[in-house]
Amino acid sequence: MTKGPTVSVIITNYNYATYVAAAIESALNQTCPPDEIIVVDDGSTDHSARVIRDYQDRVHAVFQKNEGGRAVKNTAFSYCHGELVIYLDADDVLYATAVESVRGAFSPGVAKVQYDLDVIDAEGALLGRRFCSFSGNLRTVDVERRFQRTGTYLWPVTSGNAYARDFLMRVLPLATHVPHDGILNTIAPLYGKVVTIVEPQGQYRLHTRNNSRVDEAGQINVLPDFRSRIRIRKLEFDILRQHAARLNRPLPAVDFLDYEQVFANYRIMARKMQREDGDDANRPLLPLLSKGVWAAWSAPTTRSVALKHIAWLCCLALTPRTLAVTLIRLRFQRGGWRSSLKQRIFGGAPA
Repeated sequence: MTKGPTVSVIITNYNYATYVAAAIESALNQTCPPDEIIVVDDGSTDHSARVIRDYQDRVHAVFQKNEGGRAVKNTAFSYCHGELVIYLDADDVLYATAVESVRGAFSPGVAKVQYDLDVIDAEGALLGRRFCSFSGNLRTVDVERRFQRTGTYLWPVTSGNAYARDFLMRVLPLATHVPHDGILNTIAPLYGKVVTIVEPQGQYRLHTRNNSRVDEAGQINVLPDFRSRIRIRKLEFDILRQHAARLNRPLPAVDFLDYEQVFANYRIMARKMQREDGDDANRPLLPLLSKGVWAAWSAPTTRSVALKHIAWLCCLALTPRTLAVTLIRLRFQRGGWRSSLKQRIFGGAPA
């Protein structure tokens, strides 16, 4: 009896000395070990190299000059040989069952296997949320139908995906400044089936250095740069159209962003912050809100998560701008004020 497809885990690291050991340990401590673990350090200036060298007898360590996160995915792939490839960000971790689960879910014709992630804070504490909170009855055919109807579907961040080598061979290297995970996930349904594992198989770490908090100038902000994130998503959809044309695959004639709850949310927040992208400013607010409500309700998440998103969207859209801006700031700083509140209530050091 064979163990299934070979699996490569690629850990990409840049100045995450605080976290990279946990990522490596999580890849090593699998119930069904991966066939190879490759750690690519992209010219870190902290003590990442020293941490990684402690594992050189168990992983393939690559140290290179800094190319940037968008380029390192291309170079990292050239070092691996697995039929399935997991790109694990160095600040995230896999659960022990991740490799075994994706092996069991994979079959010929699958472009990628995706799975939920538990969200943790910078110190590793669970935040009681998931990325993406997939509903329990999500089937592969449901993903296919949603993509055919809307040009998009629900997918997790980089560490929540195992890509088929055949798919990556057809599309890499990507010669673009747009983040690779966005492109790969956006175009994957054009190249094969997308299989979803509902149970979390890892943890996504939320902290101030996440990509969504970095603006176009490379500065780290408390709030995401909504305009920049919307612009990037539009570029990813342009690339989707290019691949669809190349493959002679029709796409629906709709605004794909209208069918993504996250970006319906971002568009309303961008309006309240007066930082909209292009002609988005010409769209009336109520139709924008209705699109967001529909996107949240129709997304393949749990009903409780959908209702929370809808309540937030309505509150955000219908409150005056000054109050809405305050709510936005509170939302993206909730880790800080929750810690402060706990300290006041229970005393001692912030949690």
